Amino acid sequence: MKLRKLLEEANTKYQIFGNLKLIDEIEIFDIAINSKTILANSVFFGLIGLNNDGANFVPDVVNIGVKVVVIDYKSKFDYQNFLQKNPQIILIISNNFELLVNFLKTFYQPLPTNIYAITGTNGKTSSVEFVRQILEFLGKKSASIGTLGINCDDEIKSQIQISNLTTPDIVSLYKSLFLLKKYQIDDVAIEVSSIGLEQKRVAGLDITVGAFTNFTQDHLDYHGDMQSYFACKMLLFSDVLKSNNYAILNSDIEEFSFIEEVSKKNNLQIISYGFKAKNLILKKIEQQRVVFSYQNNIYEFDFLLSGDFQVLNILCALACVLAKNKLDKEQIEKLLKNFKNLKSSLGRMQKVVELKNKAQIFIDFAHSPDALENILKLARKLTSARICILFGCGGDRDQKKRPLMAEIACRLSDLVIVTDDNPRTEDPAMIRKQIISKCNLSKTIEIADRKEAITKAIQLLQDNDILILAGKGHEKYQIIGSNKIDFDEEKIVKNAIAKLS
Repeated sequence: MKLRKLLEEANTKYQIFGNLKLIDEIEIFDIAINSKTILANSVFFGLIGLNNDGANFVPDVVNIGVKVVVIDYKSKFDYQNFLQKNPQIILIISNNFELLVNFLKTFYQPLPTNIYAITGTNGKTSSVEFVRQILEFLGKKSASIGTLGINCDDEIKSQIQISNLTTPDIVSLYKSLFLLKKYQIDDVAIEVSSIGLEQKRVAGLDITVGAFTNFTQDHLDYHGDMQSYFACKMLLFSDVLKSNNYAILNSDIEEFSFIEEVSKKNNLQIISYGFKAKNLILKKIEQQRVVFSYQNNIYEFDFLLSGDFQVLNILCALACVLAKNKLDKEQIEKLLKNFKNLKSSLGRMQKVVELKNKAQIFIDFAHSPDALENILKLARKLTSARICILFGCGGDRDQKKRPLMAEIACRLSDLVIVTDDNPRTEDPAMIRKQIISKCNLSKTIEIADRKEAITKAIQLLQDNDILILAGKGHEKYQIIGSNKIDFDEEKIVKNAIAKLS
């Protein structure tokens, strides 16, 4: 695409300097905000972040051949001196994030028609994956984007790269959506984190369905307090979704009334789900059968997943799909017959193995107090024997949740093994000390090395026990200091069992 077209379509003010003759000549093949992965035929946006000015990387990208750079009005970059030394460069000064969004909306077109955005503390990963699977049951090509990357047809997935953030950076997200559309995928469910919303990573996207799963403590290292954390979640309903879009809301959480009020004020179409819902009303959960009502009809479905909390995630996903697909009673009944084939996301109460003594080992991503409580309550329903939990807490993250998780672990399990998670740049021993300070020491063991801790936990398993390895889930690495080392818990478990047998 010609630079001239991008500038003509930009609905914002900017100033342009340098070799203006190039405006009609330069062909743009990419848009980038990362100087480490940029290609020479890109427009580079030096965004201003919390602690850095991206304009400082302009000399680096120009050295590899980039000819168009954008810096912010607030930048202190000496662009005049830079242009004297680099007269062949086009340099644009603007509100560079606003211009970036305008460029992305022009450059990456068309995008999928139906984008479903799901926020909340827990359940986002499962819910977006259920949306994808339910749409597939309807015969629609679909994808999900989030913590696990992109999930779609394997052949398509191999062609697409994405960041490992829950909500990818704005450029990666636009690029991925554009590529998905190129493969005729018109329905995409995305996880939207509070941080992603605060950093406007979904800015400019036409999101027609937004959902809120639940709200509990997490990410206070970033947000500071629960009020700020919640305010960022609410941006999806107050700023992102436009009039007449859909708000899919969990009726059974404390915050429901407030979210409902904000959604009404924004003229959103509300579909509530849960026991207290007005729309998708959960009637009962009996073992692995769910009964609910919708539009004055009673429906039921079987599911093979573990945990009542997964029922709410399934209903959230179903509500998202029903919002954009007008199905009659017969079509809904036909769709629900497929729900016994729903599969949980990788690392979400993932059963790794069952031992000869009927002890079971699960991996789960639970890294917040609420998530830990949910999986331990689920485990209690699965066995009358002991519940063993192995967990730690991430370094450089919310310290306030550490004692809360310790209390929950000791209250709901019979054996607690405190180990390292991703300590990052914090002292691992201090993290463990903060956890153990609130543990019942009569049932707690501390083992620093996570691999050693897993092996010991397996050795301690008795008949019919359940062991949950919590905190890392789908992650195949451990971050110690600034090093990211290979750490695949599924392989570690199987290797440990092989050595013990």
